[in-house]
Amino acid sequence: MIKKTAVLIGFGGMGKRYLKTLQLMNFKILAICEKRENFLLNIKKKSNIILTTDYKKLLHIKADLLCLASNTHSRVKILKEFIRKKNIKKIITEKPLATNFSDCLKIFKLVKKNKIRLNVNTHRTFSPNYLMVKKIFLKKKEKITSFFINSPSAGLGNMGSTFFDIGLFFLDAEPRSIVGEIDRTNTINPRGKKFKDPGGFGTVFFRDNKKMFFDLSENTGLPYVLNIKSKNIEVKIDEINNKFEQISRPNLMENKPLYYYLFRPEQKRLKLKHKFDVIKMTKYSIDNLFKKNFNYKNLEKSIKVMELIFALFASSKEKKIISLPLKKRYFKKNINFA
Repeated sequence: MIKKTAVLIGFGGMGKRYLKTLQLMNFKILAICEKRENFLLNIKKKSNIILTTDYKKLLHIKADLLCLASNTHSRVKILKEFIRKKNIKKIITEKPLATNFSDCLKIFKLVKKNKIRLNVNTHRTFSPNYLMVKKIFLKKKEKITSFFINSPSAGLGNMGSTFFDIGLFFLDAEPRSIVGEIDRTNTINPRGKKFKDPGGFGTVFFRDNKKMFFDLSENTGLPYVLNIKSKNIEVKIDEINNKFEQISRPNLMENKPLYYYLFRPEQKRLKLKHKFDVIKMTKYSIDNLFKKNFNYKNLEKSIKVMELIFALFASSKEKKIISLPLKKRYFKKNINFA
């Protein structure tokens, strides 16, 4: 069996995880690029593998997959060049997608024009655990009405993009407006002073009266918790500790008015398909790229995520609710996410 081939750009923390994912999937790694040469010293170099600090030296390589894990500003430039070159038809890139909304839209047009498959590695929505949770609501014909996320401040671009992606996945509706505030703590980004990726809090309003509530402020150090709610079911997710819990109204209460709430709910811990493992979960994102029925839903959702993030910055600055779709005057707002 012929091995699939891959090129990896960016060899920081996430880049190292990509390497392990590619090894798990039995890819042949053709090249690794990292601008900090000392990061490449510990790689066990195999025959014919290219190690370089200059990604332009890799543009001519034909491979089955490109994994792009450099910082956000550099990723946009690198991504555009590889898309135009068309030597690698399948690309997985880290989130957030870009440092301004205009670039997000340009990337989408480039991808479609050049017939490139692109996934943003928001791997939860490919995870069997999250698909299982969604099926619980579908099986009971329960419409998910709200999504709650409380998290330590890991940045709107970094983890905020992940949480918004999960929210869109479960709510499955068009966002119509957002209101909120950017966190003012101004803690230096752990990836360097030049990066700006604050947390924030607020509410996203959707059609069908659905809502997303988020608090990524710098006011807690506890693991993040997700809550997905419908009329009769709530699923609480403590992902880091592999704890997914279903809380339900008893069957006899399901058709009662919602003001009947003085009862003991049924609770059970869900049996997971896999433990929290970024390496394994990244595999699910890569698997999706190679499916026969591949579509651009992941990329389209990632662009909606970025629209929410830039709209939140606008809401915080202008002290008002920002309607969606985002108006063009906000497209060039640039945030130097890590």
